[in-house]
Amino acid sequence: MIKKILKILLIFSFGIIYSQDFEWGKVSQEEIDLKSVSFEPGADAVTLKEYGELKIDYVGYELEEHIRMKILSSNGFPFAQKKWSYNSKNRFDKVIFREAQTINIVEGKTVITPIDKKDILVYNKSNDVEELAIAFPNVNVGSIIEYKVKIIRPYNIYYSAWNFQNAIPTIFSKLKLKSASGTYNLIFPTPMLAKKYRNKSKEREWEISNIPSYNKYHHIYSISDNIERIIFQYTSAKNFSGTYYSENTWEGFRKLINSKKEKSIEDLDFKEFANKIPNGINKLETVKNCLKFLRDNYKWDEYYATDTDRLKSNFLRIKKGNSADFNIFLQGILKEKKINSQLAVNSLRSNGRIVVGYPILSKLQTLVTIVSIDNLEKLMLDAAISKPEDVHYLSKNYFNHLVYGLDNIDNNFIEVSPTLSEYVSQQELEIKTDSLNLKIRDQYNGYFELSDYNSQSAIKEPVINIKQGDKKEVDEWKINYRHISVEKPNETFVTLENPFTDIIKNLSVEKERDYPIELDFPFLKTIQMKVKIPEGYKIETNNFQEKISSFNGNLQYVQEIQEKGEESTITWSLLINKLIFDTSEIPEYNNFINDVSNTFSKIIALKKK
Repeated sequence: MIKKILKILLIFSFGIIYSQDFEWGKVSQEEIDLKSVSFEPGADAVTLKEYGELKIDYVGYELEEHIRMKILSSNGFPFAQKKWSYNSKNRFDKVIFREAQTINIVEGKTVITPIDKKDILVYNKSNDVEELAIAFPNVNVGSIIEYKVKIIRPYNIYYSAWNFQNAIPTIFSKLKLKSASGTYNLIFPTPMLAKKYRNKSKEREWEISNIPSYNKYHHIYSISDNIERIIFQYTSAKNFSGTYYSENTWEGFRKLINSKKEKSIEDLDFKEFANKIPNGINKLETVKNCLKFLRDNYKWDEYYATDTDRLKSNFLRIKKGNSADFNIFLQGILKEKKINSQLAVNSLRSNGRIVVGYPILSKLQTLVTIVSIDNLEKLMLDAAISKPEDVHYLSKNYFNHLVYGLDNIDNNFIEVSPTLSEYVSQQELEIKTDSLNLKIRDQYNGYFELSDYNSQSAIKEPVINIKQGDKKEVDEWKINYRHISVEKPNETFVTLENPFTDIIKNLSVEKERDYPIELDFPFLKTIQMKVKIPEGYKIETNNFQEKISSFNGNLQYVQEIQEKGEESTITWSLLINKLIFDTSEIPEYNNFINDVSNTFSKIIALKKK
């Protein structure tokens, strides 16, 4: 069963409530004395207090911000600069600077330096985007900076206008909803706010304290999935009822998209186009031919979308379209070629995961195509960008573990994962009296980039010369040859250490982690070294054989040695074939990583007799 992400959903009509902001320029002795953050030692800066007043309506929002921060070290000086971007051609998109100042305590007296006009810059970032930037004056370690700004955004607020968690730790954060039009869903996707306001549906003010920075997060796709925040989304009471923006159920959302899709393909004869594309020797080759046809004849406008206008009068006429255009068109062609496929809604990793319990519109960015091919394998394609020569490896940014299928079935959520990438390194070690020589043949496919693995070897001697050899490609494999030599090695023994030490270290997570683990892509890495035992040497091992398995074999580690005459073959192999681990799975994950780490003490030594 797919486990639901923690969330609380509250539906209500907003009223108007007023509350007090903290006083401008009046700092407490506690703020003056603060030199470090108890819940995040080593922080370079801290938000002492932040307060926001939010107004929302049918087309956007207005947010008044009052922020007070303190610089704790010289590394915190960059936080004394603030920037805001806005669309200069949209008169409803604005950033209004109110006031700002730097507060220092000099010989026990408060010295306030207000911001000057010269400290405020406005410049063009692009043709449509301007940026307002302020640099606080007279900033030193211990300075307190404070500012007020008003942000006006003409965007539908199906995302958060206010984050309680930031790039630096926050001691106190508060948001007040001052006014709103219509009714909204209010979603708490993260633990601190959800726990505090679980049964308080009539609250119009939300506050939490002692919030660590989001820099602690690692092995996640999107910080936005984990930072403390509130998400607002229109309900069906919105005056645009019957649109994506007003739909509150997955089933309703699916029906809307399918209805729009059917309208987009009216009067379109897919057979006409399917007949132009040759069939391959199997379904996979036919799919590749279809993608090549798209690449050769149509251009992606670099816009992600879940819906489209009429394909015949738009996409096919101008030969350019968004991701929805491409995928709807591809599915129509595949249907004519009797290849089973399904359209699905996906979110990019950089934007955050789909939430199973509720269709949060900011998470539903694009359509993809799930294609069933000859060996019952299912490929996830984006017809707008998938390469015919590399159909198994869509950009990693598309994979968010779950996509929402648009076929009418009992469970429309489909678990997806990138195709397994493989790396195989075949190595031959030659031991001489004055040098060690290692001939290596690396081959890899999928998401592996060879430059990331050139240094991997069981030889850890201090002086290593690496010479790159030939490179070539065979089928889906890229192959590279290299030669490593170690001059003047230890004359009495040679130690072979585990080449996966750095990888396991990178995969390690903290024991008390309270948010999911999201790894990059599934892979199988194998390093096999043949060692010809020179005369006068012997090989020593200490219970070297190991096989460690977890999550029903989706995580595996193997190390073994086979001896045949004067030659020994040593193999290290690591399989990571599961990417997402929820909080309940973290103990088992950590046990696997720890068990593998414990094998690193089992080295192989070649010693003189």
